[in-house]
Amino acid sequence: MTIVFLGLYYWSEINKVTVPTDHYDAKLEASKIVADAMEILKNERLPQFDQNSKTSSFTDPLIFTMLGEKDSPITTDEGKIEDKITALNPNFAAAVVDMLIKSGNQEGDTVAVLLTGSIPGANLAVYAALRALKLHPVIITSVGSSWWGANSPDFTWLDMERILKEKGVFDFRSVAASIGGSDDQGGIRLTISGREMIIDAIDRNEVTFIHEGSLSENINARLELFKRVAPLGSYSSVINIGGGIASCGHRRNCELIPSGVNMQLPVKNYPSVGVIHYFSEHNVPVIMICDPVDIAEDRDYDLPVSQLPFPIVGKGLVFEQRKYNLSVAALVLSLMFIILVVVKFLDRKHYIWRERKIDINEID
Repeated sequence: MTIVFLGLYYWSEINKVTVPTDHYDAKLEASKIVADAMEILKNERLPQFDQNSKTSSFTDPLIFTMLGEKDSPITTDEGKIEDKITALNPNFAAAVVDMLIKSGNQEGDTVAVLLTGSIPGANLAVYAALRALKLHPVIITSVGSSWWGANSPDFTWLDMERILKEKGVFDFRSVAASIGGSDDQGGIRLTISGREMIIDAIDRNEVTFIHEGSLSENINARLELFKRVAPLGSYSSVINIGGGIASCGHRRNCELIPSGVNMQLPVKNYPSVGVIHYFSEHNVPVIMICDPVDIAEDRDYDLPVSQLPFPIVGKGLVFEQRKYNLSVAALVLSLMFIILVVVKFLDRKHYIWRERKIDINEID
């Protein structure tokens, strides 16, 4: 009976079926949008790649376009290249779609978006997810970037999103931008020329410049911009990408707040508060994308970490899952039950004799 049961179990295992996850179409659409967007940006950047191909550490024009440089005049912080490559996977957008759905967003909702130039892949993923779900974002950017982000002075995130809007990939982009850095005004890492390069990028992309004189004033300026569109409590969610100081309040807060969906921010002794805390006070869910690797390794997504070349669009656990074939499982369970009944029936005399204290070995 044990052998038969093991055989039946094996039968149910090998007959598992692949089924699409919830909101499969939106996830696939978002991933395709990211792939198309990166191709457009690559073609836009090809002349610079050809000029720098002999000195660049990248041999792939797409990677040259999306990773920028390790350091540059507008680099505001250190960063891990693993995070940047992981977020460039087009399928990362499917995970963002899932997070937006889990936080309760529905078509037509208004979403607050706070981002930096540090993780351009995650920025693209969020924009693609917003388009796929037909959400209306209000976006504010910190232009400065950590290592390997959108830190080329002539190709900042503001330049990328403008190009993509002009090409018709997105119909939205940032409404305002600040310099970024440790005080949202450049910090001690940026030189005067670095600040000027960021200001030039803000000017050429015709975006409102947030420069109120202090970090707290820059935070308030962001809140006022969001309030001009809608009351804070009416936003369906707020998304934070990267470790923007005005968004998070303090670099340490990116470690205190878990990656992914936070329906309420955890109660912590925060060193200081940022824009996301004010949204959370109005019961707005907070989606944190500070650590792409942490999100990729979530058991619901199981995305590859720092993989090059990028995986095939539309493949992976975030899109489809292996589940038991219910018909086979029901048949297996029925057969097991029948076998148990038959064995019990055939062995009934043994139990009767045992109850009557009859030794079956003495029976002729």
